[in-house]
Amino acid sequence: MSSTRSASLPAQEMDRLWPRFVATVTDYAMLLLDVDGRIVAWNRSAELLTGYEGDEIAGQHIACLYPPEDAAAGRPELALREAASAGHAARVDQCLRKDGSCFLARLHLTAIRGSDDRLEGFGQIIRDITESSGTETRLRSLLTTVLDTVVDGLITIDRRGHIQSFNKACTVLFGYEPDEVLGENIRILMPEPYHSEHDSYISAYLETGVPRIIGTGREVMGLRKDGSVFPMELAVGESPQGGNHAFVGIVRDLTERREAEKQREQLRHSQKMEAVGQLTGGLAHDFNNLLAIIIGNLDMLRELRAEDPVTDELVRDALEATLRGADLTRRLLAFARRQPLQPEQADINEVIGAIVRLLTRTLGENISIELALSPNVWPVQIDRAQFEAVIANLATNARDAMPRGGTLSIATQNGRLDDAYAAAHTEVEPGDYVVVEVSDSGTGMPPEVLTRIFEPFFTTKEQGRGTGLGLSMVFGFMKQSGGHISVYSEPDAGTTFRLYLPRRTKTPPKVEERSEKIAPPGGTETILVVEDNPGLRRIATRQLRQAGYRVLEASDAEAAMRIIDSQEPIELLLTDIVMPGEMDGRDLARVASELRPTLRTLLTSGFPDGRLGGSTPHTGARLLSKPYRKEELCRAVREVLDEPR
Repeated sequence: MSSTRSASLPAQEMDRLWPRFVATVTDYAMLLLDVDGRIVAWNRSAELLTGYEGDEIAGQHIACLYPPEDAAAGRPELALREAASAGHAARVDQCLRKDGSCFLARLHLTAIRGSDDRLEGFGQIIRDITESSGTETRLRSLLTTVLDTVVDGLITIDRRGHIQSFNKACTVLFGYEPDEVLGENIRILMPEPYHSEHDSYISAYLETGVPRIIGTGREVMGLRKDGSVFPMELAVGESPQGGNHAFVGIVRDLTERREAEKQREQLRHSQKMEAVGQLTGGLAHDFNNLLAIIIGNLDMLRELRAEDPVTDELVRDALEATLRGADLTRRLLAFARRQPLQPEQADINEVIGAIVRLLTRTLGENISIELALSPNVWPVQIDRAQFEAVIANLATNARDAMPRGGTLSIATQNGRLDDAYAAAHTEVEPGDYVVVEVSDSGTGMPPEVLTRIFEPFFTTKEQGRGTGLGLSMVFGFMKQSGGHISVYSEPDAGTTFRLYLPRRTKTPPKVEERSEKIAPPGGTETILVVEDNPGLRRIATRQLRQAGYRVLEASDAEAAMRIIDSQEPIELLLTDIVMPGEMDGRDLARVASELRPTLRTLLTSGFPDGRLGGSTPHTGARLLSKPYRKEELCRAVREVLDEPR
């Protein structure tokens, strides 16, 4: 059985033999550096490799062995910092000889610490790998070329977060040249709180070894040299280097993607609002027909039982409730952009001044109104009554957002929405606009509320305090008027609505004024009533007969044409627009006017089309919106019959 015996050399013998051993090493240049990186000792191989003799480099900084451009970029100091923090640093770099020639070297730098863990200096080992690294050099050159041609930013950092490389795409993204960031902490490229989070991801990874917490695919904000920020996707992976930890970061600018997502979201929102508008418009049409029947019957019932006070009170209450329902449908139609508008050229400042005089009495004493009306705003063409309702709606919402009082500000100015804004808001046409800004100092709205405020029936108010149709009506009116609306709000920071009304560039045609006269309650002419809803047709014919008219009736356009083709005298055609069959009310009116040029026409619908503008092409017929009262029907009929031929 054999045995081994170990023996250790005395410390004095170690101190004598170690320098002799170091001096015999021929493949490696070995240098001893102080804590500042100055050379204090070296072996013979270091002299042979660098070309310096004796004490020529004693006391010089290690940077003297680096090419000037690398020394100026701080690569020696970067290596010293890495070794001091991590214990050692290993890399491949170009080194400089005394005669100015360069060679490729593998460098190992180790921190030397005393028993109290205090840094006492560094040991530097340099190995010339020029002859064996031709392929490596070519690969490094190829890799550098590839890295500088990729569109994504590529950054390498050490375990302390110091930047070691920075490709050309990073220069484009961040605005820094490589020599401005090499050796700097990666935090320079990220605003708070992202750079603190990034440090925690790296340290957590080094402690646990779980790759996913490094931050692969994280979306953060980047910080440019000029102080601006941009969204970026950051993917970080580990690249071990000789026992050290290095990390490679891939940076992708998300600005264009975010903008595309924003446009897609705006398009989806626009399509959703359009679909909801069509749905609500269809519901309003059917609901208006029902309301018209109820209102007509209540009007007739009130006339039949006028002497009974109890019945009169019941009918009056029912009428009031029904008329409130009619107001709701008008708001639905406004949102659906189907309400008939009567636009006229207007001075927006004058319109606002008039409505503000009314608002001061309704908003309450604890709310002050401030006006900043530009004296030279362009003219606009709007339905004045509807616009006044818009301002009243916004003012009412502002009052509710300021329960303890505050300030309502209304300002006007000229503005322009350019092509870039129109590209980001697909529903907007570029051009000149008059901007009406309505702001409050109220509670503001969080983002989840802000994205839904224009949806019909959406409200944050208590039950019974709002219908959720006020802002829907505002939205629909602005769109139907060819304008645009934007809103900015934050919790506890108030809300600002901006209404963009198209600039009026053409002078409207002069309208001849007609002397006002009170229409008689009825007449004796013959009227053809065309209505597919039996209940509504029955009410209309009864009301007109009570007013003294002779009434013929038809359930659709085909039946109406048979009457028109006969020799029956007819002075007025009262027809619904939306009817079953191949012909609607407008088609019927056009054909009837061709067959009977003297025939007058009055159109009616529970689903008014805003494009009619109060009349329809081809016939010049007027439009009476459902639901209507008996007085409104008789007045409209009488006015059409009395129009000069």
